[in-house]
Amino acid sequence: MKATPGRWLASGWEVFKHDPGNLVLIALVFVALSMVGNFVVAGPLLAGMFVALRRKIVEGRTELPDLFSGFTFFIDALLVYVISSVFELVGLVFCIVPVFVVLALYLFPYLFVVDRRLGFWEAMEASRKLATQDLMGYTLFVLALLGLNLFGLILAGVGLLVTIPVSVAAITVAYQERVGFSVRPLEHSGPVVIP
Repeated sequence: MKATPGRWLASGWEVFKHDPGNLVLIALVFVALSMVGNFVVAGPLLAGMFVALRRKIVEGRTELPDLFSGFTFFIDALLVYVISSVFELVGLVFCIVPVFVVLALYLFPYLFVVDRRLGFWEAMEASRKLATQDLMGYTLFVLALLGLNLFGLILAGVGLLVTIPVSVAAITVAYQERVGFSVRPLEHSGPVVIP
């Protein structure tokens, strides 16, 4: 199946529009804690952002504590963050274009961790395999997401409080469309087998 970046971004915006107050608050806390805690908390907080957006899409609601539920997956989320950052750095060494490809390959590992309960490496491999089905399309999706967040940054950084949740929502919508959410509630422990 082909990637549809424009439709995913539009869907991410629709998700955001239905609960802007909570999502801006979650983004604000996410940005503040990421700046203070740096890479140690960035992965779990990103996992928590995906939990929050997944819950918004599935249940129609989300709350600030959803952001902290990413710490349930602390080790896997931290390792996804560290390893994907290393891959991105290697891509940057070779040229700017490979960085976009690496970002495309690892769009979904946090969702595989929180939704399917995969370990960090299995989650990264599942994301890579999904993205290679239409690598050009997913790379264009990454470029669109980066452009959106650059626009948010230009708006004195305050725009990021909108563009970050819209981006995470767009990625979550893409995951839902391509993989489908697990039918198990997020509180359930144990891995979920991918059909």
